Amino acid sequence: MMPNGTDRISKHPIQQAREKTRVARQELELAGAELQLTTTILERALPPQHKVGDVRKAIDQNGAAAANVAEASEELAEVEALLAQEIEERQRLEREIAQRG
Repeated sequence: MMPNGTDRISKHPIQQAREKTRVARQELELAGAELQLTTTILERALPPQHKVGDVRKAIDQNGAAAANVAEASEELAEVEALLAQEIEERQRLEREIAQRG
């Protein structure tokens, strides 16, 4: 039995794509926040004399990864918005067709 039409099978593929995009964006946002927190903790907790060589490189790479994740999350938000527009357009066209029929 389908619970109030929310079963994934009942959703149009573009709606499924939008939902997957939303979930992926949320997971990326969380991962980005965790990366940024790790970078901040390392920057604050380690004395300057320990932030050299490979440690410095690791801190910098962690910060760069956090920035990349944030950028990917923003791009997914844009994709999600485009999918929402397509869903609205499809629904409008379906209503128009139904009115003509």
